[in-house]
Amino acid sequence: VLKCVNWKKKLSLIRKISDMLTQDQIESAADRLYKAEVNRIQMPALTLEYPEMDMEDAYKIQECWVKRKLNEGRQVVGYKIGLTSRAMQMAVNIDTPDYGVLLDDMVFPNNGSIKASNFTDPRIETEFAFILKAPLSGENVSIEDVIDATDYVVPALELIAARSYRTDP
Repeated sequence: VLKCVNWKKKLSLIRKISDMLTQDQIESAADRLYKAEVNRIQMPALTLEYPEMDMEDAYKIQECWVKRKLNEGRQVVGYKIGLTSRAMQMAVNIDTPDYGVLLDDMVFPNNGSIKASNFTDPRIETEFAFILKAPLSGENVSIEDVIDATDYVVPALELIAARSYRTDP
């Protein structure tokens, strides 16, 4: 009995697996981002070193970085969605919003003072903050689920402290 194989699909999968960053590369990238933050210096974008890097790799790097921060005593207090406008997505060559973890040391009180020198290349972006009354999780969260889980929405400011240069120096 001959077994039909979709070789085109298999080659695509093999190519995808070979393009993924190794665990050593992921840990090295997370370590460099961590050190750039601690030392308040900027570094070249990781995509210059790893042009094949994709969103899955980026999330693995983020996960490794977050684990390190949690091991230092930081706590997850929320999540953020970024790159929600099509113009910003096109600027960074992606086609979907991204998300990130918010840690307790990323939250500042209203009317508080923030020392600009604690951040590299600081910038401010205006955002909407969704205050939830119920948890959201899973892959099939609908707009209706978000509305049902939302207690209220407030304006927020995001302080961006870029660890990577915006352009290659």
